Amino acid sequence: MKCVAASFGWWLMGGMAMAQPLGQSQQPLVTVTPPIDAATRQQFGLLTLQNPEGSCSAAMLNDYWAITAAHCVVSQKGNCPVFAANQITLTASWPGNTKTVKTRRVITYGTPTLCPNPAAGGLPNVIGTPSDIAVVQVGLHDFGRPDSRAVKLDARRPMANLTVTGFGRGINTLASVVNGVAVQSSSDQQYRMADFSISSINPNSSQPVREYSFPGNRGATTAAGDSGGPSFIQDWDDPLSPRRKLEWRLMGVHSRATWTCLAGQTCSGANPWPWVSAVNMGWDAAVFPVRSQILADIEAMPADDTVTGTFGTVPASVVSAKRALYVVSEDEPLIAPAGAAIEKQLTFESCHALRVVQGCPVKPEFEQWSYDPGTHRLYHVASGKCVNIFGGHKTAGTPIILYPCQNASNEKWTVVSSGGSPVWSIKSDHSGMCLHADPGRISSGGRFSTGVVTPATLVQRPCNGSAAQRFSNVDGDWVRRHGPH
Repeated sequence: MKCVAASFGWWLMGGMAMAQPLGQSQQPLVTVTPPIDAATRQQFGLLTLQNPEGSCSAAMLNDYWAITAAHCVVSQKGNCPVFAANQITLTASWPGNTKTVKTRRVITYGTPTLCPNPAAGGLPNVIGTPSDIAVVQVGLHDFGRPDSRAVKLDARRPMANLTVTGFGRGINTLASVVNGVAVQSSSDQQYRMADFSISSINPNSSQPVREYSFPGNRGATTAAGDSGGPSFIQDWDDPLSPRRKLEWRLMGVHSRATWTCLAGQTCSGANPWPWVSAVNMGWDAAVFPVRSQILADIEAMPADDTVTGTFGTVPASVVSAKRALYVVSEDEPLIAPAGAAIEKQLTFESCHALRVVQGCPVKPEFEQWSYDPGTHRLYHVASGKCVNIFGGHKTAGTPIILYPCQNASNEKWTVVSSGGSPVWSIKSDHSGMCLHADPGRISSGGRFSTGVVTPATLVQRPCNGSAAQRFSNVDGDWVRRHGPH
């Protein structure tokens, strides 16, 4: 006899299997789609959320706010109190950046499913009221992603038959019977993705669309997922423009599901998933009814409490010799990130003249650098922070960042000039490699791309004397770039 139940969180799963009586042989399902790669996880800001009672998924909305399901930040005990911010952690696993941080602020947009609802006399909600959505804040530079853009929240009411792309972690093999033995479901906790079509919205069109549903088979079951994982819709940024580009907009987060339990097993209690043999229907909490509230709340920036650094004993003569550093291959200056953020890759961008680039500092001090031949430190003048090899790695392509000066070997450089020319190579005393400008790019507009222009980035590579490793003294070439003083 099959058991059908509803869950507080839902899981996109690795395939579809009907429950069969014990004694029959059925091969366990294997993952239909492979895990997505680290670059895609970073692009969509995908995170793992941990609370004192379990884990969920989440996704960055900008550099300091993430979105998840409300029930992921609320205890399932008693009257369902919201966890304190310092009880919740977020973990990123992105290229060259695996990091766990505590959250600083939690905002929920309703009482989650199964929690007592005072408006209903203390009875559990049927669906989140008004929405099973929450946002959590981290530090200003905790998850800084190079070239990231704030996520757009879809402004349309969810409609049946729209194609949505969901991301999440969770079960990738369902419970089954193998050679007469019941085998539990399993999970590798890797992010996967799946396309699915919305089958219905709830409640009806005259009321706020709090959630939308989709069948638990076909495309929706080809990837693992769990509560809080985001769902996106892809559409044109400006449908009437001949220069329109496809962009991703967040539509909802995974909220709940119904399932079929393997015959002879029990799927109840706090963790029903070990014996789930099929997912019947999944539901996402829609951002639409709380979109304006979310946008207003995430305008609040956390304080920048990173170490600012000082010049300390750096001689005044070194500070006075400040200059811009133009890489010859790009003919653009090296700039510091906004706020001289640490652990964020340095880039090249023309931010000093009439050109204004979104998110790019326009004040000259963001592109002023100095070098101390006595200590071999290369400084960002305005902040006093040192140019640093991320993580002290000695591998080619390692990002170059700013970091408070620690007298570490990975912040020491030798400036190599040739014949008195105002063009230098800058070699690391730590790795023996040279500062190198990896060229910028324009994304191709493919499945996970929206045609975003990314700047050239600063890395280390074996010294080869190329134009990507030679830096000119802008003070000696001012007139050509800027005109007369």
